[in-house]
Amino acid sequence: MDKLYAEIGARMRALRKALKLTQAQVAEAAGIDASFYGQIERGANIPSLMTFLDVAKALKAEPTDLLPLRKDKKTAGTGYAAVLDKMFSELSPKEQELVFGVACDVAGRLKK
Repeated sequence: MDKLYAEIGARMRALRKALKLTQAQVAEAAGIDASFYGQIERGANIPSLMTFLDVAKALKAEPTDLLPLRKDKKTAGTGYAAVLDKMFSELSPKEQELVFGVACDVAGRLKK
């Protein structure tokens, strides 16, 4: 279970950073203490369902975006797709094309 909470926290952190928000800003928007939010991000504390939903809302995300993907034969990937999709959607079409090209280049070089 600890691994699950750590992964949820990592997703929250990635999305928060993508949105260029501080822990304090997310915590305030979610109506919780900033130190408690930090503990959630680190997987050191477990939020209630209502707090989890409030944090997702503060991060402008669907709660499912913060949950890890099931890893089975049909599902692959790291689960960061929702974060990347959110970042991508805020770019102009020209910027999206540029970012996509860079990502393809980097992925191609990593495969070598």
